[in-house]
Amino acid sequence: MTETKTRITCETRDSEERHISLSLLCRRGFNLVSVIVHQLRWRWRFKEFGWRSRLEKYDMLTNPKMISIGRRVKIRKGSRIEALGDKNGKIPKITIGDGTGIHMDFHCGAAESVTIGKNVLIAGRVYITDHDHKFDDPVTPPIRSSELISKPVIIEDGVWLGEGCVILKGVTIHSRAVVGANAVVTRDVPPRAVVGGVPAKIIRFAIPK
Repeated sequence: MTETKTRITCETRDSEERHISLSLLCRRGFNLVSVIVHQLRWRWRFKEFGWRSRLEKYDMLTNPKMISIGRRVKIRKGSRIEALGDKNGKIPKITIGDGTGIHMDFHCGAAESVTIGKNVLIAGRVYITDHDHKFDDPVTPPIRSSELISKPVIIEDGVWLGEGCVILKGVTIHSRAVVGANAVVTRDVPPRAVVGGVPAKIIRFAIPK
């Protein structure tokens, strides 16, 4: 009797393990199909669109053939990514490195070049721009002028950009730096620095030199 119960218990356990294994296999298969479909959907539209990267529902996408997205990049919904160029014929470029995560309502505009490195964490409502509108013309107001003043922006590997911060033209944020929520960055940020405020200033260093 005991032997029979043991056999039944073993058979039940084996059946449960097979069921779990089959469920995991089906889930992995579904995930792989989803990845492939997403890849096929976007790869032809961008200059590059890396394996296992994901772009959720966006608000605006301008000149995606000028945009390169690395592997395993996730861009949450509400993004506005614009490779604009300017009237002087500059070819705009936006590059987002491997493993970068971008949260909701991200806005990036490039008249010339915006480079975002690998493993960068970008919180919601972050704005990155490499240009300003010309505003000091005595006759033409900015809304009527097509002239943009641009200078490349570089966000290096491992940077964390806090909620609602703004990165303006010509800025380089060096590796592992942290930008506080709602800060406005107008000048370069050294490696491992934590900056905050308007305009952003160094508060401390996150990792000892």
